[in-house]
Amino acid sequence: MLHRHVFCRLRVVSGKARRMHASLILICFSFFLSLSSPSESFASITPEKVEVEQELEKPACSMSRFFNDVKQFFGVRYLWGGQTPDGFDCSGFVKFMYERVFSMRLPRTSIEMASIGEKVERDDLRPGDLVFFKTRGTRINHVGIFIGNGTFIHSSLSRGVTEDRLQQNYFAKRFAGAVRVIDNIIPDLPDFSAPSEEDSDPVQSS
Repeated sequence: MLHRHVFCRLRVVSGKARRMHASLILICFSFFLSLSSPSESFASITPEKVEVEQELEKPACSMSRFFNDVKQFFGVRYLWGGQTPDGFDCSGFVKFMYERVFSMRLPRTSIEMASIGEKVERDDLRPGDLVFFKTRGTRINHVGIFIGNGTFIHSSLSRGVTEDRLQQNYFAKRFAGAVRVIDNIIPDLPDFSAPSEEDSDPVQSS
């Protein structure tokens, strides 16, 4: 009887071992199968897709808000050293608008602004680019914001905040270059008209 009891217990233990062995084999097989066939969720987080998603999520700066905002400042007087709606000089106006609309702090003077960002050829200008002029001497001393269609907005000595065209004789002769400080601005076009060439006037340096 003792031998039979021991034999029965050995058979039970042996059966359990076989079941455990089979379970272990199934687990191993499932693990290697998952390695050979990556799931969709793993494939969806590859570096290429992550990079594309980050690019799509990068905020773009729309000129629509700029155009809506800048209209209220048309006619604000020129004030040397001015950086507020009480009065602007040219670089003070550009600095004010860039900080207000694009949350970007620019240098204080036009010559300092010309030293930052990416240099842009006149034929490659986009809305939001900064345009520079040499109105006196050989140094840059005036700056405006290009808004498309050959037009830019700036603070003029006699008219305050206004718009002019790059093709006007006064500005065409004194154009000194341009820079792009924000690369992903959406170039919406303004709905206000550009002035005629006769409306141009000398500007104060700043």
